[in-house]
Amino acid sequence: MLQAIYPNFILHKQWDMPEAFNEGLAAIAMDEAAAHRIKKDDNPRNLGNRSNHFGHVRHNMLEDYKTDPHVRQLLKMVRAAIAEFLFSAHGYAFDGEILASAETFYQRGDRGENLGIFTHSHRKSDFVVTYYPLVEVDPEFSRDQLRSGALRFYDPAGVGQRLWPNNNPQVHCGSWFQVIPRTGSMVVFEGHVPHDSSYFEGARRVCIPVQCDLVLPNSQVKTRIGGAHGL
Repeated sequence: MLQAIYPNFILHKQWDMPEAFNEGLAAIAMDEAAAHRIKKDDNPRNLGNRSNHFGHVRHNMLEDYKTDPHVRQLLKMVRAAIAEFLFSAHGYAFDGEILASAETFYQRGDRGENLGIFTHSHRKSDFVVTYYPLVEVDPEFSRDQLRSGALRFYDPAGVGQRLWPNNNPQVHCGSWFQVIPRTGSMVVFEGHVPHDSSYFEGARRVCIPVQCDLVLPNSQVKTRIGGAHGL
C-alpha cells in the first residue's frame, strides 16, 4: 500500500463577484495600505522598512472594517473556502469559529512598485487565504512566469529535485507550483507552506492575505498569564 505522508494542498478558487464588490474592497485595501505605510523605521510594529512599497506597519484591517459590507462578504468567502479545503483535502466537515487577521498590499507599476515578495511562511497561522480584488495587467507587459506576479509554493522536502521522472498526474512535482492570480482569485493554503510571489509587470494589483486560526473541538484550552509581571 502506498501511503502519502503529510501532503500539502493548494486551493485556487475564482470568484465571479460583482464588479462593485471588487471595486469597493480594493478601495478599502488601497486606503488601508496607504494609512499604514512605514513613516518611522524604528516603529516596533514595522514589517519591513521604507526602502520598498511592501514596508508597512503590521495592522489588522478587520479592526477598522469588520462591519463594512465588503469586508463581511470577504470573510464569508474566506470561511467557505477554508471549509471547502478541509473537506476536499481531508474529508473534515468544519463548522467552528475562525480567528482572523487581514493585511493589505497595493502595487502600482507607474511608481515602480513591481517587486515580488521573498520566500516566507506563516507558521503560526493554520491557514492563509489571499484574495485579489484588483489585478490590472497592461497588454504590452510580458506574462511569462517570472514577471506575472505569480504566487509560488515550495515543498521543503525538495521533491522536485529527484532525478527520476514523475508520471503520476495526481501529484505535482516540480521546482515550484504557481498560481497566476487575476481579479477575483482566491488562494487557500496552510500557513507552514513556503511561498513567495514573482515580479509583477502590470499596472495595478491589490491583494488581501487573511491569516486564519481555527477554533477546533480538540484545541487545547489555554490560560492567559499576562505580561512580564505575571498573572
